[in-house]
Amino acid sequence: MTTLYLFPTAEEAVGLLSRRADLREQVGIIGVGMAEAAAGAARLIAQHKPSRVVLGGIAGSIDKGLIKRCDVVQVVRDRVAGLPERYGVDYLSCGIEGIDHCVNSVTVSRTGEALQDEWVMDTLQLFIEQMEGAAVAAVCREMGVKEYIHLRAISNYVDDERSAWRIAEAVDALGERIATLKL
Repeated sequence: MTTLYLFPTAEEAVGLLSRRADLREQVGIIGVGMAEAAAGAARLIAQHKPSRVVLGGIAGSIDKGLIKRCDVVQVVRDRVAGLPERYGVDYLSCGIEGIDHCVNSVTVSRTGEALQDEWVMDTLQLFIEQMEGAAVAAVCREMGVKEYIHLRAISNYVDDERSAWRIAEAVDALGERIATLKL
């Protein structure tokens, strides 16, 4: 099975590439936000024709109890924040072994938007927010990718000041975890 590893930014890919330079040709940068991520993912999937896509990046956690900064989590369900319920689509990803936390996620346009989403606030399950997942999942579905895996490293809590974010440490944890996946 051919795997394509996608990251919003080159900085988020560094953790994996520093450990697995042999994957360089299978790593792509898609851009930040839903529009750029969808366009970048579509271009790279059309070019590489993978049967599996692994999306990785950093995220903010809403849960301050169970999920800690720099934990790597597996997104099992994602949707776009702020859409009316009748237009909300649940994007599911494949489960993999060895990730401690399986979470729900919302794809947002700006940090903190998850805290204003009724679906998030009405559900008592673990949530994170990030800016690309639902867009990439939709592209994978439409382009016939057989397996979609979505992993995020927690760089911050949603209400943290930017100065409290631990981006470098989260990227390192993400790269270490993806590098050791048995895919």
